[in-house]
Amino acid sequence: MKIIIKILASVLFDKEPQALKTIKKHKVEIENSFVLPKLTNGPIEGVNNHIKVIKRIAYGYNNFKHFRLRILISLKNNVIFFST
Repeated sequence: MKIIIKILASVLFDKEPQALKTIKKHKVEIENSFVLPKLTNGPIEGVNNHIKVIKRIAYGYNNFKHFRLRILISLKNNVIFFST
């Protein structure tokens, strides 16, 4: 990782100093993304997208309770949603 930061520093320092600061700040998280490549937020993003689709199709529920129930019914077979 130190080699990558040195390379990026030589390339980005003059043009994008903020990008280099961000990379240094999140160094541990970036390293973990290479160590644990199978971890992703994709399934959660899928659930969020599904909820947005229901919201768009519903064109506004008058009652939040009904909206919540519609989401729960729709996601009842989703393992990620209920595996807490």
